[in-house]
Amino acid sequence: MRVLLVNPNRYISPPVPPIGLEYLAASLEAQGHEVAILDLCFSEDQYSDIDGVVRSFQPDMAGITVRNVDSVLFHTNEFFLDEIKEIVLYLKRQHGLHVLIGGTGVISNPEGILNYLNADYAISGPAETTIHSVLKKIGDGSAQGRVFRGIWSGNVSCPRKSRVIDYKKYIDAGGVGGFQTHKGCSSSCVYCLEANTPVSFKKIEEVIGEIKDLADLGVDHLHLCDSEFNENNEYATEFCTVLKKAGPRIRWALYMKPAYFSKSLFRLLQDSGVYLITLSVDSWKKCPLYWEDYEKFVFGAKAYGIQIAVDFLTGFPKETESDLREYFDILRRPIPDSIGVNTYIRLYRALKITEIIFHDAELKNKLLGHADDSLLIKPVFYNHIDTMKLEQLIDGDPLFRIEGIEKGVNYARVRD
Repeated sequence: MRVLLVNPNRYISPPVPPIGLEYLAASLEAQGHEVAILDLCFSEDQYSDIDGVVRSFQPDMAGITVRNVDSVLFHTNEFFLDEIKEIVLYLKRQHGLHVLIGGTGVISNPEGILNYLNADYAISGPAETTIHSVLKKIGDGSAQGRVFRGIWSGNVSCPRKSRVIDYKKYIDAGGVGGFQTHKGCSSSCVYCLEANTPVSFKKIEEVIGEIKDLADLGVDHLHLCDSEFNENNEYATEFCTVLKKAGPRIRWALYMKPAYFSKSLFRLLQDSGVYLITLSVDSWKKCPLYWEDYEKFVFGAKAYGIQIAVDFLTGFPKETESDLREYFDILRRPIPDSIGVNTYIRLYRALKITEIIFHDAELKNKLLGHADDSLLIKPVFYNHIDTMKLEQLIDGDPLFRIEGIEKGVNYARVRD
């Protein structure tokens, strides 16, 4: 089958290379399919570009990645699905193609997003292996239903086609390269779509190969795409050890959680080129040990010269201004390099926090955005500590920043 993979993501604060399509293209080609990738991120005329690739490639099927439903933060929120919907309809009406959607955004509401976009099929979850059976069923007419669950095993080899993406455009526009060591997350965060999803680790030698390929392309500034790198301390330690020995001259940033860390891991992170850790912290029903681990983590990383940018989600139901003052005192104590604070909690239909709020009439009165949308596809936020109150609580402390007031990411704000 001839498959056209389309990246519709035109968000450029910063631009993010479509690495999911790189993996998918390699997986499809390994099974005998012909693949073309159309990256519309920097397109000046996206419909002309679509026409051109359809004429030259003559695809049998189009796949569109939905990386995000929206930009997540409240103040500068951008909703992406309407523009993606226009591309889906253009491919169907103008070129008669069936459209399959996938990507991390789909898992927030697979059937709802499928219907909103008027696409034909959806894969919810990792698609690298699932897509083969899906295409077979679509091709022979045996598909039952339109939404397929993506399943991935770390034992399956999954190469990557990095050379089909024009990385120079991304780097010149302030983007960085990306790579992934595992899928899934064992944490139980009530606000996260990846919480409690099956965890599978990739073969370390394959990930190192990806990094070397990117370095050969001149991409030496990277950001890890895992939700949190330290899902497993043994794997994280082995990965950094192998990366250090392999010797690609890179600098990279990553997300971590205040758990599963050690002095030896911080030393290996530094030795392998890490300059920045974005530490994911939240205040949902945390015990004293959590905050102790937070302090130990920040002190430990800074001892090895690694910068720490804290992403702090707070303002959960029943939390008070007094609670936030206490949290802020704890957060500033080990003196990280920056603390980004967000009190506007994005709700998705599949989240536990959404269920809690929607079963409480008092909490429902604190919803912002498209609260009348029962599918919660368009942005809905819970908030009871607004920006003005938050500014008063921060009281001009330069260590703190209110997330979403300005567009940007930590690796662009905190320089090595």
